[in-house]
Amino acid sequence: MKRIISVLIVFLSIMFSCKHEIVVTTTVPQNLLYTPSVSTIIAGTAGNSVTPSINNGGGTIGYSISGTGVTGISINSKTGVISWSTVLATGTYNITVTAANSVGSTATTYTLNVNSGLTAPLNLTYAPSGTTIVFGTSGSSATPSINTGGSTISYSLTGTIPAGVSINNSTGVISWSSAVAVGTYPLTITASNSMGSTTTTYTLTITKTATVVAPSSFSYSPSNSSVTQGVAGSSATPTINNGLGTITYTLTGTIPAGISISGTTGIISWNTTVNTGTYALSVQATNSAGSVSATYSLTVNAAATNGTVCFSTQILPLYTTYCAISGCHNSGSRASGVELDTYATIMNGINANNPNSSKYYTVIGGKMPPRSSGQMTTTQIALIAQWINEGATNSACTTSTCDTTQYTYTNGISALFANNCNGCHGVAPGSGNVVLSDYTSAMTAGTTLKANFLNAVNYSSATTAMNMPPTGQLTACQVTQITKWLNAGCPQ
Repeated sequence: MKRIISVLIVFLSIMFSCKHEIVVTTTVPQNLLYTPSVSTIIAGTAGNSVTPSINNGGGTIGYSISGTGVTGISINSKTGVISWSTVLATGTYNITVTAANSVGSTATTYTLNVNSGLTAPLNLTYAPSGTTIVFGTSGSSATPSINTGGSTISYSLTGTIPAGVSINNSTGVISWSSAVAVGTYPLTITASNSMGSTTTTYTLTITKTATVVAPSSFSYSPSNSSVTQGVAGSSATPTINNGLGTITYTLTGTIPAGISISGTTGIISWNTTVNTGTYALSVQATNSAGSVSATYSLTVNAAATNGTVCFSTQILPLYTTYCAISGCHNSGSRASGVELDTYATIMNGINANNPNSSKYYTVIGGKMPPRSSGQMTTTQIALIAQWINEGATNSACTTSTCDTTQYTYTNGISALFANNCNGCHGVAPGSGNVVLSDYTSAMTAGTTLKANFLNAVNYSSATTAMNMPPTGQLTACQVTQITKWLNAGCPQ
């Protein structure tokens, strides 16, 4: 047992022996959403909204409100919860909520209806609005959305109700048993309060066998994204009535470079190369009986930049990761008398404004790093050249590209490893027999050493020596990305 523990400690020490410099770039917040986005109350009643969801862009969010009738309405600047007092006059208040960080802002609208008394309910909706199943299968609908009119709602099925079909009076969820006969049932649902009622239809189709029909009720929620250029991401998984068939998703029409879709899940993805602009993406969902379409809007905004490469957060990590490792060019080893772990030592081989006469640049991709070690990408090498051409200053930046919503290997994790680990773990067999430069190898390392990995990056190991990286704990955003990736089973 002692030998196993010793080997594990050595492995973790090797795995994180490179210095980890974190690029911190804040992006414009996006996808501000209240669910529900409407409240209906009686005059003289105080209350508050739900807490909104948002992609904070890696920065601290401050919330503010504007619009008509703001008197009596306030917002928690830290949480985004909207509150209203008893003084509000009757009327409809369209409250514009703005969420801002240090880079930019995004906005949405919350509607507050203040009635002099109760009103009849409105806008009863099921999404999707129907389903198709095979005889002998039980199930239930989604919970409907509704404007309650300021009072408690009671749901009921009206008209001819098939045997085996029922509704939850308080939630509106429709259920069906395995005994419902074959047929198509347009179910009428009535939602009532003391002032009146509203109705909608939910279509339940029971087939004798697994007869495939065309898909329906296809939608994305949210149906749009606004992102900063250079930041990869993806949509939510769409909802659809698959018509009992296997669905294949495709993008139709003109498809912008850098945008793709998963044929099996319908998730739309975009990489860092997508040009600025607004793209109305047409998505087609097809089974053997037909197809249905939906639209997803992607807006790519120009990235904020100060026009320079940051040495401390972009250049130093490359030299410390690929060059200044134990046994090579760190302060302890100084192979061939060369040290590359500080600005001063790196500048011993850099000529400002002249990459071609900078020996610590021209050697990259040739003699160094050794062929048996991980290699810098052409993008990383070009970044060093840009830094030299800009004067090779000891610059630092406070912005970050870290996004805790991006924690798949493709979106977030692979870049983290490329900038911080692949000097040691880029080429098989890798230090400690760990390779992180491809998904299969990284997934194997993440699953077999999950607990130790989590303890190391969270600085909660049994001994200080096992906390990684040894130069200091990663930023909270980076730790969250790694933790989410490991806990999710290391998704690709």
